[in-house]
Amino acid sequence: MIKIFHTADLHIGMRFNGYPEPIKGSLQEARLSVLSNMVQLANEEKCNLFVIAGDLFDRITGIDKKTITEAVKALEAFQGDCILVMPGNHDYDNDMIELWNSFNKAVCDKLLYINEKRPYSLNDYGLNAIVYPAPCHAKHSSSNNIGWIKEHTMDENQVHIGVGHGAINGLSPDMDLTYYNMSLDELESIPVDLWLLGHTHITYPPQSSVNEWKTFNPGTPEPDGLDCKHRGSAWIISIDEGKKVRGDRVTTGTYKFVDKEYDISHREDLDAILIELMNDNPSRTISRINLKGKVDEDVFNYRQEIYKKIEQDIAYLIVDDSHLGIKITTEKIQKEFSDGSFPQQLLLALSDDEDTLQLAYEFIMEVKK
Repeated sequence: MIKIFHTADLHIGMRFNGYPEPIKGSLQEARLSVLSNMVQLANEEKCNLFVIAGDLFDRITGIDKKTITEAVKALEAFQGDCILVMPGNHDYDNDMIELWNSFNKAVCDKLLYINEKRPYSLNDYGLNAIVYPAPCHAKHSSSNNIGWIKEHTMDENQVHIGVGHGAINGLSPDMDLTYYNMSLDELESIPVDLWLLGHTHITYPPQSSVNEWKTFNPGTPEPDGLDCKHRGSAWIISIDEGKKVRGDRVTTGTYKFVDKEYDISHREDLDAILIELMNDNPSRTISRINLKGKVDEDVFNYRQEIYKKIEQDIAYLIVDDSHLGIKITTEKIQKEFSDGSFPQQLLLALSDDEDTLQLAYEFIMEVKK
């Protein structure tokens, strides 16, 4: 049996320029530390093979040698038989990339860099398997690199593993078809026993455990932005002597991103946001909350107290309350405008039409500035 730890899209070196320090630095560090954490988990699970299906690094330039060395050191801690690293579209290899020159000078003997479209036998590593990589040699391509595999005759006595990087039809956003696009039907038609893919930052298949499945995509192991809805994931895949496959998804990330919209009517709605964000590891939570609605003035002011409480414990908070406003009531109109004044009379006359009243009030307040 071969037991595989399958990951991709670590994007070590991602800058996170949209965030201030210190959270920016912490998010950068998390992309490197998740590699060490996954290697440790692979060791605990006694995996034979550790596979990175592209985008170990976020880009081909600007990755310092210290970061490269730390990534290699983390991989060297793998206790299994072999490590496979393939370039993706972010860290592609066109034979002129200093990043990979530095990486390959530092790697250990059990690491196999699969950057060519040819079969790689793993027999010398004690594994009865042949790997068929589809590496990236540029950031964009209108065609994928898996077609060459169709030309090869597969020895039934070997386990045949395809490793690819590119968008999957129906799963990855690729409107212009420029990210090595491939379809599940095309992948299934190639007679490898197993496909280990990268590029798409969500997990495929969506089930947490599957049997007799052929195509796997791990998603990014460390959440990387507000559009990331999962906690980071990887696959542990076993393929037995009869070539039956079992996959189990594992959670790998440190941080989580929460991006939610809330309708606010009462103080309790604000309290509920505080409870929700404090409920699950707030110190590792980056959240953007979008508030909307019309509330009494005391509730509107109370929101600042809630923000302060959240910020005390959460890793980072982004607030958009531009669509949250103060409810305009008869009492508020009488309090803010002189008796008998034109603004007061106008607003009182519109008090039965809430939307029109709100617009008129905002217009008057804008004129007063």
